[in-house]
Amino acid sequence: MVQSCSAYGCKNRYHKDKNISFHKFPLARPDVCGKWVAAMRRNNFKPTRYSNICSQHFTKDCFKPECNNRVLKENAVPSLFCFSKLQIKAESLADPFPPEMDFPLTLPSLPLSDTEETQQEIQTETHHTVDPLPLVENLPHSMSISCDHNYTVEDTVQQKKRIEQLEEQLDKLRKKLKTVQQKCRRQERQLKRFKAIGEFQRVNRDPALGEGYVILPKQLYDALKGIEPVEGP
Repeated sequence: MVQSCSAYGCKNRYHKDKNISFHKFPLARPDVCGKWVAAMRRNNFKPTRYSNICSQHFTKDCFKPECNNRVLKENAVPSLFCFSKLQIKAESLADPFPPEMDFPLTLPSLPLSDTEETQQEIQTETHHTVDPLPLVENLPHSMSISCDHNYTVEDTVQQKKRIEQLEEQLDKLRKKLKTVQQKCRRQERQLKRFKAIGEFQRVNRDPALGEGYVILPKQLYDALKGIEPVEGP
C-alpha cells in the first residue's frame, strides 16, 4: 500500500526518488498522539495504524541528526501546516461563546409598578448584547467546512485490492502444489514397482546358472518353445 500524508491539504505520497519520509502516529503514546491530532486541526479525524504524516510538517530539530534526519525524536510534534481561511472560520463557529459567559435562564422578581419599564430595558439590552449568528447550513453546498479529504476510505480500497491480489496468488500456489504432490505420488508408485521387480529377480535367480528367469504365460511359452536359440559367434 502506498503511503500518503494525512495532513490537511497535503498530497504527498511515497516515491523512492523523493527525499520525503513518512511517519506513523505514535498510537502507543496517547499524550504525544493527541498533540499530533490537535496540531493537524482535522475535524473528527481518528488516526489508525495506517495513518502517516510526511516529514515536510516537522521542523529540523524534530529529527535525530545521527539518523540522517529520517527518525523522529520521541516527543516530536508536527507544526508546519497550511490552513485555509474557511477552515479557521469553521473552527471559530464551533464554539461561538467563551466558557466564562453565562446567560441566566430566569429573571429576578421585580415590583409590579416597575414591570413595564424593566421589560423594555431587558429587551434593549438583549438586542445590543446578542447578535444572530450566521447559520452554517446557509453556506454554499459546494463549500466544505473542513475541506477534509477522507484518506481512510482511499486506504481501505487499496487494502481490499491488495488482499484480492494475494488471494489470487495463494490460489495459484495451491494448484501448483497439488500438481507437484500428484507427480510425487506417481513417482513413488513407480519406484515401488521397480523395487518389487528387482526383489523378484533377486529371489528367483538360479545360482548354478548365474542367470535369472521369469515366469511366462503358457501361451507365450508354447509359442517360444519351438524356437531355436541363436548361437553366438
